[in-house]
Parts: sequence; structure tokens; C-alpha cells
Amino acid sequence: MAILEHQEKAHDFDGLEVEGVAFAPSIVAPGSSKPLILGGAGDRGLEINGNFIKFTAIGIYVEEGVIPHLCPKLGGKTVAELCEKELLFEELLSAPFEKFVRVVFLVPLSGPQYSEKVLERIGAQALYTKLQDEHKQQFLEIFKAENFPPRSSVLFSFSKEGLKVAFTKGNNIPEKPVAVIKDETFAEAVLATIIWKEGVSPGAKVSLAERLSKCF
Repeated sequence: MAILEHQEKAHDFDGLEVEGVAFAPSIVAPGSSKPLILGGAGDRGLEINGNFIKFTAIGIYVEEGVIPHLCPKLGGKTVAELCEKELLFEELLSAPFEKFVRVVFLVPLSGPQYSEKVLERIGAQALYTKLQDEHKQQFLEIFKAENFPPRSSVLFSFSKEGLKVAFTKGNNIPEKPVAVIKDETFAEAVLATIIWKEGVSPGAKVSLAERLSKCF
């Protein structure tokens, strides 16, 4: 009965809007056939010369099956506990389920600017200091010729296959990725820059914790 109750709650995931960007309640990631639900969404910004500038809006999607998987460990925890102690995000990183992130640009950015910043954040994480240089270089090459005008998106899919990357200029989700980095640890490192300690969008993390915790 408890599992059925969790499943029923997990179905009640509406879409979200962040800075005018609509995140659908569910998607199928490029190169996948599994429907994923919108776990949470939020913006990413930085204070520059006294002004807070929002650069991207981020939507985080997960397999619905991750909810009963996490429930035994995280059931009964408050949103504050899940966030402040990184309990949810640490468990989610290692959970054997597909995750997907849509990063929508609110201001123009070049591919190299974006990819270099991601690798910089990965390098600041103690757990991921031994990633292979060939995978880092491959990541940079994927973004080398790209430019991201406002409302364009980077799509990341995280699974045992590694990191799948796709791009879109609108709201459509391509059927196939443009590239795959076949290393699960590298994929986890990229996801960690978004949802783990000092992730780029505190708002998305809180949103994720609030929505998933209602199902635990």
C-alpha cells in the first residue's frame, strides 16, 4: 500500500515556469525512451558590480522510480535537512536512475565560455579531481563551435551510458544527442556542479527538495 501511495503522489508533478521559461511536467531525453518527471527548477545568477544578473534557468528531471528508491533513506526528513546536509543530492547522484537537466540561457553566452566554466566548477570538487583529460577535452570540443542566444538550451542526460549532450533553440527536445561522453563518473561530475554542494542554482535545489520530499 505504501508503495502505491508513493506512486500516486509521484504522478502529481506539474510543470514550472522560471523567468518566463516553461519547463514541461515530463520529457523524454535525447537517445532515451524513458519518460522523466520534472523534479524541480530554478534560476542561476551572479552578483556583478552590485547587480544580480540571472544567466540561466535550469530544470531537473528524474525517473519516477527514483522516489520509492530514495524513500527508505530520506522519508521523514524536512526540506531544510535535505538541503543543508546535502542528503537528497548525495543520494540522487548515486541513484541508478536516469537524470536529465535542461539549461536555458537568459543572456547570450558562447559555447567555450559555458563549457570552460563547467570544467572549472568540476575541478573545485574534491571527489572529481581524477577525471580523464580525454573526457574533459571531448567536453570542450562538443561546445567549441556553439553559441547560445537567449532561450536556447543545453540538454544533459545522465545515465550508466555516460553523459549525453544535445542542443535546442526552442522548446523541442531532439530525439538524439549530438555527442556522448562514455564515462559515468564524468557524467556524475557534471550533474554534481548543478545539484550538489554549492550547486549553480540554489533555487533549483530547493525546488527539487520541496517537490520530491512530498512523495517520501
